[in-house]
Amino acid sequence: MAELVELEIESLAAGGDGVARLDGMAVFVPRAAPGDRVLARITESRRRFARAEIEQVLRPGPDRRDPPCRYAGRCGGCSWQHLDESAQRRAREQILRDALQRIGGLRELPDIVHLESPRVLGYRSRARVAHAAGQVGFRAHASHRVVDVNECIVLDPATSAELARLRARRRRGHGETEIRGFGPQVRVAGRDYLVGPDSFFQANASLWSDWLDLIARKCGSGALAIELYAGVGFYTAVIERGFEHVIAVERARSVHDLERNTGVEVIHASAESWAKESLPGMRPDLVLLNPPRMGCAPEVSEAIALSGARRVVYVSCDPSTLARDLVRIGDGHRVDEIVLIDALPQTHHLEVLVVLNAVS
Repeated sequence: MAELVELEIESLAAGGDGVARLDGMAVFVPRAAPGDRVLARITESRRRFARAEIEQVLRPGPDRRDPPCRYAGRCGGCSWQHLDESAQRRAREQILRDALQRIGGLRELPDIVHLESPRVLGYRSRARVAHAAGQVGFRAHASHRVVDVNECIVLDPATSAELARLRARRRRGHGETEIRGFGPQVRVAGRDYLVGPDSFFQANASLWSDWLDLIARKCGSGALAIELYAGVGFYTAVIERGFEHVIAVERARSVHDLERNTGVEVIHASAESWAKESLPGMRPDLVLLNPPRMGCAPEVSEAIALSGARRVVYVSCDPSTLARDLVRIGDGHRVDEIVLIDALPQTHHLEVLVVLNAVS
């Protein structure tokens, strides 16, 4: 039988788990809140850390609440429904600060500004739904098991309707299906975007307009803008209004949506190959990039460092790879602004926008 221990939860880790100490070793505890005193069962023990599951909350921390979702604790989709929203925002900011300081060596940071989601429930316009053995819903925490879900409180009404339709079909076998509350054409801030079935689009529909307004303000205007990892052109369609010439680089299937959604020069290539060959010495007014969770390959960040760009706007969904890439971009650019975007309320996930200006 696994060992039972009493733990005091000190903080929240980047993956969303609570962090406690046991004989000097870090113990990661899902569904925990800072200040909790818990009885937990050790499920994994390594040389430097352990993992545990809560058996009983002996004393709740000040930020713990009853989750608004009846599937909380079974469904693995929302890691922080047991925390109130202000505590979620504080935790995301601390996770971001820790990464930038510990990995990026940025000891003096500008004030972190929050772009809050207009909705904390009913905001999500797409989701990946799992099905197996007649069950339709979402994976359980740290498991392939499917939790049968009749409703999901973070889905917007249109996406909830898609979940209901999927449940009515009760597909045989097992697998996953992406549901979307929007069709092949999405209208945001007075502009239509074509979004193919294999193309990525930000999930928080309630935040789309404010997000684009943020991009427009932070990117500014000028003669030449370069956008790497341009996707369907969600940002491109905004910055093309402020710059005389925009080059957008994308290699995925979404490049075809990008070409239809914008009037800019589109380069069908990987950011790595194009940046390495073309970006050094271009001296654009702006380099805008939004790489995948793994961040930039070294040749991209090094090319940005050599580009002579007046401004770099980096949008990231992973603080640790962001911090690493800021180090690689180097001392030629200074971090002047940081905006933490609460893109997925009720979860530990975050988006962050960093503005770097050239050091004169």
